[in-house]
Amino acid sequence: MSTTEKGNKLEDELYNYLLDQVESDQPVFGIYYANCCTVRKKPNYYCKDREADVNFDVVVEVRQQVDADPHSYLVFECKNHQRPIEDKYVRNFSDQVGSVFGQAAKPLMVISSRLQAGAESVAKNRGIGIVKFDENGIDMVAQRAIGSWVENRFIQIQIFADNRKPKTLKFAACIDGRYFSSFGHMLRSIELGSAHERVENADQKTNSVAFLSDSKIQDAAQNALSLVNYSCGEVDVEKLCRVLNLNLSFSERALQDADGNIILGSANFARRSIEIHQHGNRHRERFTVAHEIGHFILRHDKYLRSESIVEQDLYEEVETDKAFNYERLEFQANLFASMLLLPEAQFRDALGALRSKFETYGRAFGYIFVDDQPCNYLPYNGMLAELSEQFGASKQAIEIKLKRAGLLTDHRSARQRNQSLGHVLGHLGTSIAAQ
Repeated sequence: MSTTEKGNKLEDELYNYLLDQVESDQPVFGIYYANCCTVRKKPNYYCKDREADVNFDVVVEVRQQVDADPHSYLVFECKNHQRPIEDKYVRNFSDQVGSVFGQAAKPLMVISSRLQAGAESVAKNRGIGIVKFDENGIDMVAQRAIGSWVENRFIQIQIFADNRKPKTLKFAACIDGRYFSSFGHMLRSIELGSAHERVENADQKTNSVAFLSDSKIQDAAQNALSLVNYSCGEVDVEKLCRVLNLNLSFSERALQDADGNIILGSANFARRSIEIHQHGNRHRERFTVAHEIGHFILRHDKYLRSESIVEQDLYEEVETDKAFNYERLEFQANLFASMLLLPEAQFRDALGALRSKFETYGRAFGYIFVDDQPCNYLPYNGMLAELSEQFGASKQAIEIKLKRAGLLTDHRSARQRNQSLGHVLGHLGTSIAAQ
């Protein structure tokens, strides 16, 4: 794909995103009605300095009344480059916006890579916003109150280099030292004034994701099981989607996020839809469906408009104080998925029977014991295999449940655990989240 084609692709994706944002909210972001906001792609505006029209990639025209002229403009310039953006592009964009709109416009440079150090300085000194956009990223609910549940640190490392690689946001912006996780959040700040936002940003305050106890998530999973009259064996997650009026679909699309992570599936909360990308791993697909169902049942639509699940999300096993808010959402959805696919009473009954069959108990070493000796890890793997077959869940998901419940004493060496994982990965190719 040529540079021009890549640039056009980014423009198209951004345009469709902004159009969807405008059309989906009434009023738009709690400020204006949809017919007061116009999203335009490749519009021309007359430039007095050049005595000719100037073309911009995407522009949002904002009006305070339906029939009034636009009182402000958000002007987006898309640079879909693999290499860092040079300062000359930033200067040229700033000059064009200033010569056409004066102070009535906010220039925003949309990037897929990063800005060079000099370009970052120019953008900062000229008040140019920096936007990172990823069509396959998670989409935040437009904030209608001051504040955001997404931490500034999380948004910052979407745009600037950092050792940590968090899941990608669909929209992340930095303007005048302030960070925004959604277009609506940014528009509110620009249109309603930034005084309160500046204070909040300086204090690094966010509205945290609500804590949910294990017992509350367990109750939610049990209620879901009752909806499909579950009694034993595999939980019918497709039937549960039908009962919950969730539109579940499967595809063989191979999608990746901006960091190259494989996207396993996605959910759109407004449309009540779940899409699963099939890659030949039934257990992983079932867990992904259950994970997405968890987002709906646990009412994560309070925070997200849409989300995509990548392999690393399936490893959110522990809720810590250091976790970002979105990581807490993934932890809650994972715990729900585990409780849904491995129902407590039925799982305990099956586990007890197989524990006796394979003799995986260790007398003084806990309910189930495993170490590096073949006489212990071979029966243990056999028990996991039968549980996996019975409940349609991966061995890894079962092992996580055992550890979380304090039922497993694992004395295997790191090498032995890695060898087991290596066998799994070799069998599944690119998957790191399955049996």
